[in-house]
Amino acid sequence: MILPTKYGIKLAFPSIIKRITIAAFLVTSVLIPQMVLSQNNTPDANDPVAIYKEAGISTEQENSIRKLADEYDQANGQRLQSLAQMLQQLKDMAYQAVLNESGMLAKQEEINKLQSEMALERIKLVIKIRGLLSPVQNEKLVAALQNRVRAEEQTKLR
Repeated sequence: MILPTKYGIKLAFPSIIKRITIAAFLVTSVLIPQMVLSQNNTPDANDPVAIYKEAGISTEQENSIRKLADEYDQANGQRLQSLAQMLQQLKDMAYQAVLNESGMLAKQEEINKLQSEMALERIKLVIKIRGLLSPVQNEKLVAALQNRVRAEEQTKLR
């Protein structure tokens, strides 16, 4: 996106990348588990699987969740690289003396499509993980997530 400014044009790509990065971080830190164990092999407070452990998952469920997350991370890493390349290409197009409007619009459509795919894959992962849990575990997970959100909101108010 190109934004007019007093002294010319300004690209809004850095803010888009920041928003994508923040959203990805929030999703991965709360909902998408990764293997993060402390040196004494006990769950780290920053371990995203910890919230599932609060819900009472078994070792087998934990291993399945970690495997799903690793697969997601691997595929998502490739998507993030592609997204960064496409954003750079769009930025390069925007700096041309003569704008290729159709090319820029097509590139933005590609970016939108990839971002949509990434969002769908995150949701599919959450659905797969939640599918591994029993109804009671799902209830406990939802309660734990709600408690975390409330605690974060209260921290922000201070």
